[in-house]
Amino acid sequence: MAYSRIRFIITFAWFYGYSSLKRGYVYVATYMITPLSVLFLIYVISRGELLPYAILGGLLSVITMNSLSLVADVTFLRLELKLQDLLVSTFVKPLDYLMGHMLSNLIFSVPGILVYILLGIFYGMFDSIKVLWLIFTLTPLLISSSALAFFISTFIPHVRHSWGVASFLSIIFTIIPPLYYPANLIPVTFLYPLMISPSTSAALILQSVFELYKTDIIANYTILIVETILYLLLALKFSRWRSV
Repeated sequence: MAYSRIRFIITFAWFYGYSSLKRGYVYVATYMITPLSVLFLIYVISRGELLPYAILGGLLSVITMNSLSLVADVTFLRLELKLQDLLVSTFVKPLDYLMGHMLSNLIFSVPGILVYILLGIFYGMFDSIKVLWLIFTLTPLLISSSALAFFISTFIPHVRHSWGVASFLSIIFTIIPPLYYPANLIPVTFLYPLMISPSTSAALILQSVFELYKTDIIANYTILIVETILYLLLALKFSRWRSV
């Protein structure tokens, strides 16, 4: 049974991630346009001084935006294609379905991730320790953002609302939090509400690791892990699965 579940996750990721990437590569440009536009603006306005923030912010945004797009994808597959109606009577569990979506979005995000990694290499930002921190930070960010999107999709009654909600969340979770700018530019009282987004704690961790903004790495990493566990539990316990 475990083999069948793993095979489902990999097959779903191949179908919904790799196939979408291969046939709909124009959408890669769509999800890249916002972070690259912000990078360009930051480069021009700061004359390159804040470019490391823009590179890290773009990397975080690619992961977060594509993960939050699950809101629309899951809603569409549930309400329009009735895919969950087919899966509920099989061996597939909600966690398998979520993992399949999450892995497919990771595959779809690979071109964007590579662009920002190449930019980081070009500007000499990375070493082996920082690459490890990137992996340890982006992985829980991927899981927590995907789980949160899966959970939110449950409460959307019609597909036409899902695209708007996904776009709204993407802006709220990637532009307003300090992904592209130093966190000390906003008051601490404004920073606390933004911590509901896992991208905020992930940005603070990476800015500290890359010596851009000094903060408590352990405290922020603890918050990120707690959010990952919490959002995953919410997605698995309260998301609509059988009652479709």
